Amino acid sequence: MSDCIADTSTGGPQAGTGEQSRTRCAAGIVTTYWISYRTIADRDAAQARYAAQAANAPQLTPGATPPTTRSTSSHDAYYIEYAYKVPSGPQAGHSIAAIWWSDANKPIAGVFLAYWTEGLGSTWTPLRDLWSRAI
Repeated sequence: MSDCIADTSTGGPQAGTGEQSRTRCAAGIVTTYWISYRTIADRDAAQARYAAQAANAPQLTPGATPPTTRSTSSHDAYYIEYAYKVPSGPQAGHSIAAIWWSDANKPIAGVFLAYWTEGLGSTWTPLRDLWSRAI
């Protein structure tokens, strides 16, 4: 991962509702976000939003799996594959595939996202591989 920039830096990402901090990095074709939430309840609210987006993921990005809990080497993680279409701008209408996960016991989360066709070649494999190496 490289080119990381925090929400406290000029040109950095904006922290969202309930977020204490947000850092954006690049990992090749994948954009990553590392998020610290103010509370577990704030993290759970974000989890609910991403889980709602997961309902449409199989139609936009075939092969998406339902939200689940996965065991990692250090903790249990909430794991959500979701997708959405870019709403406006030069990439409007293009699909984005993403993985959101969080530590089940801490108010922290990560997001990996990339363009479905242009970046991922219409397969979940690169995102899933990156997730399995990152956690």
